[in-house]
Amino acid sequence: MKRGNTAKFMPNTTVFPGGMVAPSDVELGSPTKIAALRELFEETGMLLGRKETAATSRELDALQKRTKAKPSDFKLACPSPPVENLLEWSTWLTPFSHKQRYMTSFFIALMDVLVSSTTYTTFAAELPVQMCEMEMSHYSWMAPKNCLEQANEGKIILPLPQYYELTRISQVPIDKLHEYGNISVVICPQIVKWQDHSMMSSILPGDYLYSVCHLDTNNYQQPVRSMTRADVQVDPKKPTHRAECSTQPLYSNCKLYMHNLSSKYLKSFHHFETMSKNLLC
Repeated sequence: MKRGNTAKFMPNTTVFPGGMVAPSDVELGSPTKIAALRELFEETGMLLGRKETAATSRELDALQKRTKAKPSDFKLACPSPPVENLLEWSTWLTPFSHKQRYMTSFFIALMDVLVSSTTYTTFAAELPVQMCEMEMSHYSWMAPKNCLEQANEGKIILPLPQYYELTRISQVPIDKLHEYGNISVVICPQIVKWQDHSMMSSILPGDYLYSVCHLDTNNYQQPVRSMTRADVQVDPKKPTHRAECSTQPLYSNCKLYMHNLSSKYLKSFHHFETMSKNLLC
């Protein structure tokens, strides 16, 4: 979904449906999972496990409007949220340099599955979407690889978490996704700006440039650093886990690197194919 150009956070970027946890989400179960399902409904009109959407059902259309106005009314649309069908995938924290910071949990779910009390049934169709036009300006169903191709061609803007996670997802068969969740380590990028202003590096846990403090939470408060191109150059021999992207426009020309991570981080992170292959061959 594409955020509108007036959005306060990451305007004009292509993101996954989602939003803030509401106080009422606690009443229905796991707050982050309930929030994910509720925000999915608010922004797209879709309910996990249902073929009908707000675009095809007058009842769900009315409930979508009610839920957007009053989040606690989500229970009317979804009395028993299927949280068990959400696969915990990863958690990201906005870098310290941003004024607005969010601890964001990502989940994966199969949208083409109908859930009843006893059975699961699949259907080969993209669900009709009723987009929340107050928050989003465009939506589309896209395969991960196609989404990455559009980002690489400059047709859409993918923030780092989306680019990173779609790259991972694109390399894993759908029936194996449950084996590759990164749920033990919060990913909080540490920003390094190149002194020639051409690029920006987002240093991730396990990278030799990632600043680690004795208290884990202090790792989340690393100020922006400025380095020369030579100092931030990717070294094929050192532990590396990072992204590089242009600053104009931001997030363009993105490249991911992951190689030589220590055993600690190899256990914590899914080791997927990145631009490192061009350095190590």
